[in-house]
Amino acid sequence: MPKGRKRPFLLYEGRCADDNHLRITNDMLTSEEFITLSSSAKVLYTYMRLWSKGRDSVQYAASLTKSFMAHTTFARARDELIAAGFIYWRNKPVSSNAKDEAGIFEFSSSWHTKKPHCSEPP
Repeated sequence: MPKGRKRPFLLYEGRCADDNHLRITNDMLTSEEFITLSSSAKVLYTYMRLWSKGRDSVQYAASLTKSFMAHTTFARARDELIAAGFIYWRNKPVSSNAKDEAGIFEFSSSWHTKKPHCSEPP
């Protein structure tokens, strides 16, 4: 296909041929760091990435997950993603009683900083 033209999604990929998509590498999917995340953390990461629409940071709140995740599950998954190095909470609320705990989250590469780059020998 010519540069700049998008290939439409196939029917098994979704109902909308021009839908948003998510880019996750094989390196991430097969990493021990990603594999050991809880299912809730993986789902939250996926939704945060979709919500960001390709930007390096995203404003996200627990209320955005209320249709598929309880607030306490959101908080645990968020904290797990932070601890594993997949996201960084840039403007964490000062009050621990923040109702929605909204914030700006940056996607982080620190989940893989301890290992050699793909082109480097192990």
